[in-house]
Amino acid sequence: MPNQRFSAPDLSDAVLEKVGPYQLALVHRNVGTDGGPTLHVFGPVAGADTEILRFDCFRKAPHYHLGISYRDTPVQPIEHQEPLAWVLSELSERFPDYLARAEAGNELPDNWGQTTSTAAKRLLAERATSAD
Repeated sequence: MPNQRFSAPDLSDAVLEKVGPYQLALVHRNVGTDGGPTLHVFGPVAGADTEILRFDCFRKAPHYHLGISYRDTPVQPIEHQEPLAWVLSELSERFPDYLARAEAGNELPDNWGQTTSTAAKRLLAERATSAD
């Protein structure tokens, strides 16, 4: 059964991109006195579409969650000046590694690197457009 420690994400204003069966959803969130872009990654886990990864690229305390819907994994800090750019670069280069660390299995297509890189560029471009 999915872990419900976190509220379901509000994707009403999300910028969406697909990488094989995985959905990348970029939103802006404010949590208390912090906030910024959040990248949700949804995909198949044990036969159900589940939030696998959440990257909170917040101004004060950027961090990410592995297996956010189904694991009790401590928050991992993001120690980079541009957390969203770092996250998108990481996924473009290491998406299978993050899925493995989240114990989610890997159903990425053979061209996952190219597809993820293209999706990342679109997400950054859309974010820049919506910020204007």
